[in-house]
Amino acid sequence: MSDPGAASGGGVRGGHATAGVAAMAVANVILGMSSLYWHALADVEPTTLLGYRVLVSLVTLVAALALLGRVRAALETAADARLLTVHLTAAVLVSANWLTFIWGSIHGRVIETGLGYLIAPAVTIAMGVLVMRERLGALRGASLALCLLGVALLVLRSSELQWWVYVTIGVTWGLYSFLKKFTTADPVTGLTLETAVLAVGTVVAVAATPYSLAPGPTADGWDITLLAVCGLVSVTPLWLISYGSKKVTLAVAGFLQYLLPTTQFVVAVTFYGQRPSGNTVVCFAIVWLSLASLVAASLLRARRTAHGPQRHTAAPAGEKREQNQL
Repeated sequence: MSDPGAASGGGVRGGHATAGVAAMAVANVILGMSSLYWHALADVEPTTLLGYRVLVSLVTLVAALALLGRVRAALETAADARLLTVHLTAAVLVSANWLTFIWGSIHGRVIETGLGYLIAPAVTIAMGVLVMRERLGALRGASLALCLLGVALLVLRSSELQWWVYVTIGVTWGLYSFLKKFTTADPVTGLTLETAVLAVGTVVAVAATPYSLAPGPTADGWDITLLAVCGLVSVTPLWLISYGSKKVTLAVAGFLQYLLPTTQFVVAVTFYGQRPSGNTVVCFAIVWLSLASLVAASLLRARRTAHGPQRHTAAPAGEKREQNQL
């Protein structure tokens, strides 16, 4: 199978592609800034916040389905074994991503969460190579190798960072973004299925384990107010990404993900006061540039495929003779 970006690039109409780009751009900026929201809820345990994020998001999504008249469609999608498997896997990935992101936001590890989202496009494109049989090519192979080198140097030399944070976020978000290309469900329905799966797990955990949704003794009225809107904070960017991923190629989607780590880096330095080491800054630049070249190569390849040389039909013999006589 051909390059993911090339495979889908030719079928994406200009207006739809523009809407997809705008949706994913806004989503990534919201996600980048959302660390500040979760940091404001630092009095609540991260696992408890995850439970509220799941349950309140489900209420928000079900209300959206009812308003859009898609409840029946959601039930039909849930009855499809293949689609249910896709969204079950996506639910596992996004729950791990959410929990790690919340933990990092509360504990001041925003550079790490940003690095994770910087690595994610490489995971998305690598899955295009492994699963969709995309030809890697020399430039793309060198770019991926350079990205891996940057990550290795981060793990080995940037001791001020929690390496497991950016590795977990990078892998889970990259796989989640890739997996969304395999569903035919509309964005709201897909997100509802994933959140419903997580909600069932949350209810079971509350009933059968010591896990609790109690906000804690230090939580106040402001915390409760923030918890009440966590559904909108969580669902809005994910819905925009689900919508946008169907309108743009994998290459474009990977490129737009750079907005999130860039926003995170600004938030980490400006609001959290994190000070990255020299090695971290160099590695950040290595990974950023390697992935920028990788995504750019995908875009150029998709454009060449979509606007390849035209084949000209041979002129009739009589016409050729007339042309030769001119």
